Amino acid sequence: MSAIIVMQGRLRSARLPGKGFFTFFGQTMWERACDIARAVPGVEEVVFATGDLPENFLMKPLVEAKGARFFAGSEDHVLQRFCAAVENSRADLVVRMTCDNYLMQPEFIAAVIAATEAARADYGFIEPLSHFAGEVIRRECLLEEYGRGQYSAAGREHVTWDIRHSPTLGKATLPADFGGVNHRAGLTLDNLEDLIQLKRLEQSHPALAQVRCVGELREICPVRP
Repeated sequence: MSAIIVMQGRLRSARLPGKGFFTFFGQTMWERACDIARAVPGVEEVVFATGDLPENFLMKPLVEAKGARFFAGSEDHVLQRFCAAVENSRADLVVRMTCDNYLMQPEFIAAVIAATEAARADYGFIEPLSHFAGEVIRRECLLEEYGRGQYSAAGREHVTWDIRHSPTLGKATLPADFGGVNHRAGLTLDNLEDLIQLKRLEQSHPALAQVRCVGELREICPVRP
């Protein structure tokens, strides 16, 4: 099976506007997400999917310089944006990455892709819903769920909500201690407190500058006995 990675980001954010332009070791969140996505082996294409407001086009040169395809779709209907970004793709699987999860690991993403493929599942993730790996959805399943038009408000905003909670769709899950990391830990960039934490990590853990930093994550987010 082939996979396409779709990165989600936009300039306006209710809790932390413009957060994608904040930097981690000198890179914007968007640039780092592109580097993470490009480091995942066997991926057919990387797409940066944003809203269609004019200010979002400020990101276009940044992500294109990193080898990602820029796509502008619905600003507020994120599910519609995702489906439009992948409807002409030949890939079997779609990886959803949110750019505020700046410590996603390429090997964790690759493992979720492999688990989803091996199980022939519709959806795959690391429990409970890891900030260190993307979600994987079968492309046809994503398009079918959207085409039915029966998605919830949460599904419209979060793309995978209805698929993840469906009792009938097949799922592949990896455990919350996968790779020796506590995937219940919340390291993301969503508000001012998260930004303070991010800057403290820059000072205390310089090895996190590397996209591949699982060893450092095991130290920061250890698995509890």
